[in-house]
Amino acid sequence: MIALFTLMLISVVATALILMAGTETALKGNYKSAMHAFYDAKAGLEEGRGRLFARNPNSIASCVLPGGEPIMTVSQVCYIVNPSPGEVVNPLDLSAGNPYADVEYRQEWGKDVTDAAVQVQQPFITSTSPIASANIAGPLYKWVRITPRTEASANLDVDGDGIDKTPLLFDGQNVFDSKTGVPPGAAQVLTITSLAVTPYGSRRMVQYTVTTGALAAAMPTFPSALTLDGNGVTFTGPSGSSSFSINGKDMDAPSGTQSGVGAIGFTNSSDSSNISAAAVPASNYVSPSGVTPVGVVSVPTLLQTPSSLDALVHKITQSADKVINGPVTLSDSNNVMPAGMSATNPMITVVNGDLTINGWHNTGYGLLLVTGTLTYDPDTSWSGIVLVIGKGQFVSTQNGSGQINGVLLIAQTRDPVSGTLLSALGRASFKQTGGGNGIHYSSKWVAASQALAPYQVLSFKEIAQTNP
Repeated sequence: MIALFTLMLISVVATALILMAGTETALKGNYKSAMHAFYDAKAGLEEGRGRLFARNPNSIASCVLPGGEPIMTVSQVCYIVNPSPGEVVNPLDLSAGNPYADVEYRQEWGKDVTDAAVQVQQPFITSTSPIASANIAGPLYKWVRITPRTEASANLDVDGDGIDKTPLLFDGQNVFDSKTGVPPGAAQVLTITSLAVTPYGSRRMVQYTVTTGALAAAMPTFPSALTLDGNGVTFTGPSGSSSFSINGKDMDAPSGTQSGVGAIGFTNSSDSSNISAAAVPASNYVSPSGVTPVGVVSVPTLLQTPSSLDALVHKITQSADKVINGPVTLSDSNNVMPAGMSATNPMITVVNGDLTINGWHNTGYGLLLVTGTLTYDPDTSWSGIVLVIGKGQFVSTQNGSGQINGVLLIAQTRDPVSGTLLSALGRASFKQTGGGNGIHYSSKWVAASQALAPYQVLSFKEIAQTNP
């Protein structure tokens, strides 16, 4: 009897262990499938965010902004689909039997995505990472949806005046509503939603809120061809040079039209007399009709304090094609510019420290950021944006025939000796006593440099799902 009882007890324990092992296996399998779906959905978000970038060879910017509109309208929807071989993924099919139906759209917008007022770009965009590509398993997300973001779709009142249905904008620091228009310095906020479904039936839906990088948000336009941002700023131009000029007229404006900005802008009215007295002869400083050639300008919030400018420098550095530690000299024999930079492939170049250009008789393209002193060879040309933020010193003493096509902004945010961050903007300085053709404002090259900023994530969340 004791032996039989012992065998029965052992059998019960063994059975329990088998059941526990089976349960653990099932839990592990469910967890693995759920996490698989989660990361597949995240992969969809990243593909959508990456393809919003204008420099992406598979950019979908034409879907988001067809015809080059300034912002995506609230009725627009773009889909990226990623079907398995032989499978149809149609988020617009809202029938009960479709596991990929986009029923979430109604939760955000209060109407079905098939509503006549909704403008869905078709045919759908195909994923660049198909599930069956060269026999390598890709992410199993099924679709990615890109829409503008509004207070209504987010169910969030961002400015305390009630829930509005107009697109949200970002100024580099804050999100605000566009009901009063799209001010200079604003970038649109978009929502990217991704659905993943694994072969085991696990479903995950995740969502990003994104906007263009801080550079684009802060500076889609510039107030002047040369902007001296700070207090006690100084300007010295070449005396007696017939070729040097700072021209705020847009060199890319249609023939017979005038548009553009002022020639020299400064942010502190106390510097007015000093800058105006130095900008002579007046004929060398040109602006469009009705725009003051030399005068006080306002700049976006991100450009108003040392801390915000320092944050901008950090974000630009994160997006740079090449970061160079100075002091460094740029010459024909020591060309430190990024390989592949050209008029059709502008790039972001950051020099942490002093940059001396001496004997480099070429043209750079894109965005150049120098945190130290920029010693400029006027035989060098640059098409794009030049930022001297940090020491805030631009020096040129040679003769030359080069030209900056775009804009130049100078700001002193750090002590030039200790390098510590200042509490208020300091004495930005422009000194070009030699020659050169100066600066000519170009909206084309400003826009091309702005487009180098990738989309950044403002927020992330997961949307609860139930199995179909």
